[in-house]
Amino acid sequence: MRINYSARIVCVALLAYLSSVSSFSAPSGPSNTGNGPPKGGPPADTRVQRVLDATFNTAFSALYLFDRSGVKDSSKNLRVLWTRALLDKQGRLDDPVAYKLLPKGTRRIISRPFTKAWRLTSKYDWIVDRTNFIDSEIESFLDTHKEGERQIVLLGSGYDTRSMRYISEGLKFVEVDLPEVVETKMKLVNRYVGPRNGEISDVTYVPFDLNRAAGVSLVDTLTKEGGLKLDVPTLVVCEAVIFYLSPPAAKAAFADLFSQNFAKYVIVDNLAKLGVTPGGRPTPFVHEEKCKKWIEEKNGKKVMRHEEIWNGAIHFVSAESK
Repeated sequence: MRINYSARIVCVALLAYLSSVSSFSAPSGPSNTGNGPPKGGPPADTRVQRVLDATFNTAFSALYLFDRSGVKDSSKNLRVLWTRALLDKQGRLDDPVAYKLLPKGTRRIISRPFTKAWRLTSKYDWIVDRTNFIDSEIESFLDTHKEGERQIVLLGSGYDTRSMRYISEGLKFVEVDLPEVVETKMKLVNRYVGPRNGEISDVTYVPFDLNRAAGVSLVDTLTKEGGLKLDVPTLVVCEAVIFYLSPPAAKAAFADLFSQNFAKYVIVDNLAKLGVTPGGRPTPFVHEEKCKKWIEEKNGKKVMRHEEIWNGAIHFVSAESK
């Protein structure tokens, strides 16, 4: 018992220190010049960042030393989950489920009285902003389609909690991510649904590497393995995924998705690999114009809402089929 307690104290000390220096959960944000990340995604880590990241992984894995669920992942997906739980505890976003997915023994380090001790830099505002944007679009979609079958597809879903936050009769989630991510997600869900009797929507997990989309139809995979129905109102969500895809895979995946008349597409991501490059003349709406050209002229959809950050490096887009 004494070892258990001491180890947790070490976790608190290490994480409190590293929280101020590590790239905890978000792609590198803009510099003070406002130029944002380079085209195509976040910049490569420096040598110092790699050392800090390796140190962080060691400390982070200690949070699961006493967890019996079998979760051993220390990837960014799990870090995002911890960050979301902390942001919820700080009142910066609404995601109480995230905290419930964390190990009972160590999650207290982000609870009171420790909550205010964690200092998150302004770049974490983008997690808050993207959460609020996507959640508002989901709520609008569910308000428009109140009855009958409805589907929400989460691309690169990671440890997203929306299938546990949006419960509605007839609503189905289809979540797609790497096989190892899906395996861990199911363990986290079992932790939530099992002893805590938490609610969850009808959800199907599809273990699929989105980088294979260049040679394998994503829509066919979702229909065959995820049970996706093409004649049911469907919302497709892409949240910070394109960073990790090759340009051919990203282009093929969205060409495939846009070939269908899904009710709504919500994208919060860097679109450079799809031809929507950041930067350009500093005039209002230039990045929105670029995005509209890609979505409306090239793919036949209608942009309903557009926002941006970091000089057009990240687009917040809601589009519908015409």
